[in-house]
Amino acid sequence: MQKQDIIVITDSSCDYSPEQADASGFSMVPLTVAFGNETFLEGLEITPAQFYSRLAKESELPKTSQPSPEMFCRVFKKYSDAKHIICITISSGLSGTIRSATIAAQMLEEENFSPEIHIVDSLNGCAATGFMAETAAKMVKEGKEINEILARLEQMQKTTAIYFVPDTLENLRKGGRIGNVRAAVGSVLGIKPIITVIDGKATDIGKCRGATQVRQKLIQKFLECAKSLKEVIVIHTDAPIAAQELVKELKKSVPEIKIKLHIVGSVIGTYIGAGAVGLAFEEKQPRW
Repeated sequence: MQKQDIIVITDSSCDYSPEQADASGFSMVPLTVAFGNETFLEGLEITPAQFYSRLAKESELPKTSQPSPEMFCRVFKKYSDAKHIICITISSGLSGTIRSATIAAQMLEEENFSPEIHIVDSLNGCAATGFMAETAAKMVKEGKEINEILARLEQMQKTTAIYFVPDTLENLRKGGRIGNVRAAVGSVLGIKPIITVIDGKATDIGKCRGATQVRQKLIQKFLECAKSLKEVIVIHTDAPIAAQELVKELKKSVPEIKIKLHIVGSVIGTYIGAGAVGLAFEEKQPRW
């Protein structure tokens, strides 16, 4: 395998499977999820299917935690012969993961670690973070310089979007991650919020009722805002049928579209809960 001068790393909350991340050209540092005294590394020791099966049986939400600085150090050290390491994390408004990555970078700098480590706050979450990592990795393969890649990521902080509709807000409430989402939305008459991440924090931007309207509003947002109608990521939290229906409707609207289907992992899934569907893509204009 040819040595790379620029390495791209993100964390497992990007909700790319290990296989998807490998195919896209970036590495992941795992977050952890704990049911009682049992702790699992996301994506390595518990699959999404295992997680949602366990989640359905538990009365309490599992606990999630960011990687330790030592965990980041171990991953960074694998690439000691590189010139640059780009580490893109879940939004600092949603997790302390970036703090661990920054501490790790400082520790290694004190040890005169050779590669220069660039920590990037995605200001986003789930597959939107992964989409940024995939874009950076693609630029590396194209031979782009580090400054050009970092400038593109800075742009994508404000243009990369994720929109999802949870089946319930109960997990967000229980987990204390309600953010700017109005707690009353979704509590009556089967109304569900459309949630996005704005300036790093979860915010509701609309509401819908019923599966058909969920699909219609997500697709409308994509058609109106997407920078390119050629590709999109469909995400779901243990809702494969709803996700496939969304895929079908997208293909009706844009026959030539390339769609990637991602199941949300255990960390983000803890707070969204089962039954959610959504889209991740880049928008034409900055989002804030």
